[in-house]
Amino acid sequence: YSHYTDFIVFLFGTGLRFGEAAGLRWDAVPEDCSRIWIGEIMTRGVRRPTKTNRDRTVPLTKGLQALLSSRRPLNCEPGSLVFPSPEGGAIDSHNFRNRAWVKVLSGLKIPYRKPYTTRSTFISLALVKGVNPVTLSAITGHDVQTMFKHYAGVVSEVILPDVLGA
Repeated sequence: YSHYTDFIVFLFGTGLRFGEAAGLRWDAVPEDCSRIWIGEIMTRGVRRPTKTNRDRTVPLTKGLQALLSSRRPLNCEPGSLVFPSPEGGAIDSHNFRNRAWVKVLSGLKIPYRKPYTTRSTFISLALVKGVNPVTLSAITGHDVQTMFKHYAGVVSEVILPDVLGA
């Protein structure tokens, strides 16, 4: 299932929803791969607006820029998918989960979790690194309350703060 490695790294590295990454086309990525435009998703082979009906631009890290640059074909068709399935179409979330995700997790002895947890992991780790929650919400495409209610988790040791100073 190595065909999906870049796709999974991209999900963990951006916090995108599955359909946002699966539907990403090269016309949404500038030549230098410095950012991506998210304004549509791909779900079960159907392209439609994002979940929130709002588009956004996501700046990419140097590592993600390099990942996309290495994938960009020399004669890139603007409407072609950045992460196509092995057959060349869009990655279907159900087929991916059932055929690849479950088997890879099992082989690594990792208890099952949904592929969508890549989004929660990204958000939680970004918060631990000190990313401003408002900025993080702009990157992930939802409001701050939704982010804290549904995605943010505890990823470091819980330590009681010394609020009394003694």
